[in-house]
Amino acid sequence: MTNNLNLYTVFTYLLYALAAVTLLVVSFRLLNKKKPVPAALRSAAIIKINSYKSFGIMATIRFNDAGAPNVGDQIKQEGDTYRIKGVIVESPLQHDQVWECKLEKM
Repeated sequence: MTNNLNLYTVFTYLLYALAAVTLLVVSFRLLNKKKPVPAALRSAAIIKINSYKSFGIMATIRFNDAGAPNVGDQIKQEGDTYRIKGVIVESPLQHDQVWECKLEKM
């Protein structure tokens, strides 16, 4: 009888230890997830915007700051926020900080 009680006690302690280790691993993974860095809100004016069913939103945008737009940058226009999904690099409208971009409405 004492042999069965000892096996039961050992099994119970092993089960508690396994649960504790599992809880530690899960909490470590949850706490150490990489948090996304919020994208910068660029100062810009949307000159022309077109919505295409198959391709999405294309816009002609004039940026107030220097530098080319990057994928992931965000623009706010009249209460709506847009994320840049693509930039047409060799557009004839690339003078005076005007760029053709594919946008996603947030």
